Amino acid sequence: MMRCIEQDSLNRRRSIYQLNDRLPISENCFVETIEACVKHCPTPFNVQSARVAILFGNRHKLFWQTVWEALQTVISTKQTTAVKKKIDGFTRGAGTILFFEETKSLMTLKKQFPLYAKNMRLWTQQANGMLQYMIWQTLSENEVGASLQHYNELIEKTVNKMFDLPKTWEIVAQMPFGSIESEPAPKTFLPLEERIRVLR
Repeated sequence: MMRCIEQDSLNRRRSIYQLNDRLPISENCFVETIEACVKHCPTPFNVQSARVAILFGNRHKLFWQTVWEALQTVISTKQTTAVKKKIDGFTRGAGTILFFEETKSLMTLKKQFPLYAKNMRLWTQQANGMLQYMIWQTLSENEVGASLQHYNELIEKTVNKMFDLPKTWEIVAQMPFGSIESEPAPKTFLPLEERIRVLR
């Protein structure tokens, strides 16, 4: 009898906001895992436009301190405590993965395939999203907690200079990671019959 595809690893991937800095794998193993995901993630026309920066230690803490300083200029006094708790949860983690798109690669792709030029940014963003999920899923399988954040507008003018990254790298998302300090609350789901139609 044919067995259904294993689904346990899909169930384990959750947004973990409260982290600590004790990784269950070595930093070298962690980096090798990210490298494998970046290498093998599919991209439109094999453009390979996704870029990542992996922050550990003081670089990681500096990043979230910068985010917090920027947030204080846009949040209300009532929001301060809750937002600070969230940022502190990320800061206590082992590190952060920054996701970027290489804009020069995108422009080259548009010139090579003008018929599809208007869709190229959408397709490369979708590929970047696949990479984010690919990494997130792989981390969860190795018992590393993570979440996906988007503080792009607050940091896009400073992050590349802060870490000496190419100006053509456009920030897309941030993924703080570490060991899981507290489990997330149970997740609720919409009825699948409202979301899926099987047509035979």
